[in-house]
Amino acid sequence: MLSEIKTYRINDKEIWQGALNKINGEIQERPIRFIIRPLGEEDAPAMGKLSENIYQNLRRGEECFIHKHSKQYFYKVFQKPQLYYNGVFVGDELVGMSYLKICRTGNELEEELPNASYDFFAPSRNAGNSLVGSLGADSVLPAYRGNALNSIMINYRLNQAEQLGCTDCTSIVDRKNRWNMSPYFNNRFNLFATAIDPSDGGQISLLHKPIGQETVLSCFKPKISLPYERLDIIDGLLAKGFIGVAFDKEQGEVLFAHSDYYQVKENVLANIWLQKTLLTAKRRI
Repeated sequence: MLSEIKTYRINDKEIWQGALNKINGEIQERPIRFIIRPLGEEDAPAMGKLSENIYQNLRRGEECFIHKHSKQYFYKVFQKPQLYYNGVFVGDELVGMSYLKICRTGNELEEELPNASYDFFAPSRNAGNSLVGSLGADSVLPAYRGNALNSIMINYRLNQAEQLGCTDCTSIVDRKNRWNMSPYFNNRFNLFATAIDPSDGGQISLLHKPIGQETVLSCFKPKISLPYERLDIIDGLLAKGFIGVAFDKEQGEVLFAHSDYYQVKENVLANIWLQKTLLTAKRRI
């Protein structure tokens, strides 16, 4: 169950406050307060320490998508105005962090959502004014897992993205990353495609959520469940107009429902291209 969140602002920064019920998997007699807030350059040493601690306690299968970074690396990220890091603190200790990257073009989004065939910046979407927030680097210290902090951080960034004017949010989940499937599906993301990550050659699921609205779904029956790591089978289902809408953590399966949301947008774009082509041809004649 997600913690009850209280929201307030300090120096124009939105702060979320909640309570943790578990440490090292054990229920605490007294809930422990945590806050989520934007990170700044002064937090770089703590970010480097957290990154090292996470890397030293990798679960099996995490080696391909969790990378160790030093404080020097994090000093540099604050030189990128489109990148927003946020952190979870228990007292003065940074116990979790993640980022939101604002993408204004397809080339910028390609770095975050590689090999996606869907055009989020098509003129047919949002009157040609799409702005996409990419979510990444989700990490929580092992001692504080089991408190739904990833789900809370995702929700925090969705709120942040909306305040920054984003029309959509996207993310990727590695085929081996079973732990981060539930938090994204719990926040109403859809699995709309799969791809190969050019950084390491691994298989990834591409996730998307429009901001400020529910995803447009036909939700025709039947709904189909497939093991989350069987991207070879999932690809065939996606090609038939299905998208992933929920995740069964116990069974390790993604629930798929029929949707024309992504296909419709692509067809509209194709029609616009065809009309322009025909118009150009007539002018030449």
